[in-house]
Amino acid sequence: MSFILSSGDSMKQIFIGIDLGSSGIRVEVYDIEGNLIAIGKEPISNQTGEEWLRALEASVPNIVKECINCEKHVSVTSTSGTLIGVSKYGEIVYGPLMYYERADEWYEKIKNYNSIKMLNEKGVKIDRTSPPVKILKLKNERRDIYDNVRWFISPTTYLLYKLYYDEGKIWEDVCMDYTNALKFGIDITSSPPRWFYSLYDELGIDMDKLPKLAPVGEAIGVAKSRFAEKIGLKNARLYQGLTDGNAAAIAGGAVDTGDINIYIGTTTVPKIAIDKIVTHPALYYHIHPIKGYLAGSATGFTGAFLSWFSEKVLGIPLDKASEYVEKVKAGSEYMFFPYGDRGPTYNPLLEPAIIGIKISDEPKEILLGRFIRSIMLGITLLENYFIELFRELFSINIGYVNLTGGGTKSKMWNKIRASIYGKRIIVHGDLVGTGIIIPLLIRNRFYSSIDEVKKVFLKPVDVVEPDESMIEIYRPYKEVFIKKWQKLQDLYRA
Repeated sequence: MSFILSSGDSMKQIFIGIDLGSSGIRVEVYDIEGNLIAIGKEPISNQTGEEWLRALEASVPNIVKECINCEKHVSVTSTSGTLIGVSKYGEIVYGPLMYYERADEWYEKIKNYNSIKMLNEKGVKIDRTSPPVKILKLKNERRDIYDNVRWFISPTTYLLYKLYYDEGKIWEDVCMDYTNALKFGIDITSSPPRWFYSLYDELGIDMDKLPKLAPVGEAIGVAKSRFAEKIGLKNARLYQGLTDGNAAAIAGGAVDTGDINIYIGTTTVPKIAIDKIVTHPALYYHIHPIKGYLAGSATGFTGAFLSWFSEKVLGIPLDKASEYVEKVKAGSEYMFFPYGDRGPTYNPLLEPAIIGIKISDEPKEILLGRFIRSIMLGITLLENYFIELFRELFSINIGYVNLTGGGTKSKMWNKIRASIYGKRIIVHGDLVGTGIIIPLLIRNRFYSSIDEVKKVFLKPVDVVEPDESMIEIYRPYKEVFIKKWQKLQDLYRA
C-alpha cells in the first residue's frame, strides 16, 4: 500500500472516493475546497468479494482513520457491467462475473427477442456480456444458486451496502444507481429511469431480485457495519455511486450540458454531456450522473497502435519517438487511418493504413518522427470527427475540449490537437476521485451551482491554445480525412 498525506486534519468535512478497478483499489480523499489530501492504493490479486474488502481496508489512508472529529462523506465507482448475486444477508453466492465475461450460447437464443430490440432502440444495448444474459444462464443451469440470490447488484452497490449494513443483518432495502443499472436493462428515456420490465418478463427472470433504482449521489444513510468501523468509516455518510466510465468523464470535465471529454488511451473515447437523445449509428448513450445524458463512442485501437508501431516496427520507445515529432514540419505528414472495427464506422474489415508515403533524403530522426506524427495526426482527425458530429447533431457551440488519458502527455501532440479542433484544449490528470465526489456535492447542495463545483474541484494540469499557422496548414487534412477513409472501406471490401 502507498499513500500521501497532508499535514494536519483540521478540516471538518472530508470526501472519500473509492475506485474499485479490475486490477486494484484506489481511495482519494478531498476537503470541501477541492484539495486532494490523501491517496491510498492496493492491488487486487483475484476477483472475489473477500479480496475486494481486503484491498479496500489496505488502501484507506491513515488520515481517514485518524480524523475522528471529521464528518466523512463516501461514494464508490466500479467497473460497468460486472454482476454479483448476494443472499439476503449480503453474502456473495454468485460471481463476481466480470464485465468482459460472456454467455454466448444463451445470447444466441435470445438476441432476436422483441424486448431486446426495443431496448436497443432506446439507446441501451443488450449483448453477450450483459448481466441479464448471465442471470438467465444462471437460472437455467444452476437453479439452486439462482433461488438463493436475493439481489443481483453491481460491485459499487455491494461495497456501499457492505459499509451500510452490519454483518448478519438482512439487506432489506437496496438501491442501485442509474449508471450501474443501465447494463442490467433500464429504460433511460423514461423520467425517472425505470427497469425495462418487458425484458425481464420475456426472459422469465424474477423482478423482485432487482434492487430499486436511485440517482447518482443520492444519500443512502450512515455506515453502521463492523467492517466500516474497522477501516475508519463508521458513521460516514454514504451516497449512491456510479460506473468508472462516468466517473472518469466527470473528472475529465464533462459535468454540464455541452461539456466534451475525450479520453485518449489504448482506444479513444469521446463523450459529451447533453440534454436529449438523438440517435446516430456512431453513438451510444448513458445516463449522465448529474443531469441529462452522456452521448459517446469508443474507437478501435488508437494509442495501442501508436505504441505498437513505435516500439515493434520502428524499434524505439514511444517517449523517444515523440521527441522526433517536434523535428517534423507541420503539413509534411502522411495520411494515417486508424482501425474502423468500432466507432464511428463499425466495419471489422477496416484495418489501419498509412498513405502518401514518399522517398526523401532526410535524416533518420525526421523520417521516424514523420511516421509517428502522421499516426498522431490521424488519431486527432478521428477525434475531430466526433467533435464536429457533436456540434452538428446537438446544435451546440463548442468553446473548448477537455482531454484525459495517457495520450495527452505530449505537448506537441496537444498543440496539433488544439489546431485541428480550432479550440482551446484543457488537459486533466488521471485521478477519478473528483468524478466520484462531484455528483454527491451537487445533488446534496454542498455548493450552490454546478459552475462553482467545477471551479473548485476540476483543476487542469495544462491549457493549450490553437496555433493559427497550424490551423491553416491542417485545414486540407480535415476536409479530406473522412472522404478518403470511406474510400479505404471500398478498397478493403474489394
